[in-house]
Amino acid sequence: MPATNPYQNYKQQAVYNMTPPELLLLLYDELVKRIHLSMGALEKQDVGEAHRHLLRAQDIVRYLSVTLKDGYEISEPMDKLYDYFLQRLVLANVRKDRAVLAEILPMIEELREAWRQAGKSYRE
Repeated sequence: MPATNPYQNYKQQAVYNMTPPELLLLLYDELVKRIHLSMGALEKQDVGEAHRHLLRAQDIVRYLSVTLKDGYEISEPMDKLYDYFLQRLVLANVRKDRAVLAEILPMIEELREAWRQAGKSYRE
């Protein structure tokens, strides 16, 4: 039987106990982090590292898209926005283009901040 890592267990339990807004914020934080890491890797011309981070960023955007709940006024526009982000992430990965990432990063950071503010009212 493999030994369990206490830190991994702690992280897993922390995620299981998050509220939906906290989990959404965690995903946005990770998305922003992956874009920054890929931009840094592209600057160093480490295309393999950039590719790895961009694939993870794409996975996060796909997850955000498929977990949208239907029936809300915001669902369809958010789905279109996630589709746009995904297209741009794929393009940035194919072209290894930091400019494409620089284009979408402020939008993603703005959304993250909006969800952070919305999450505050969720707790109140």
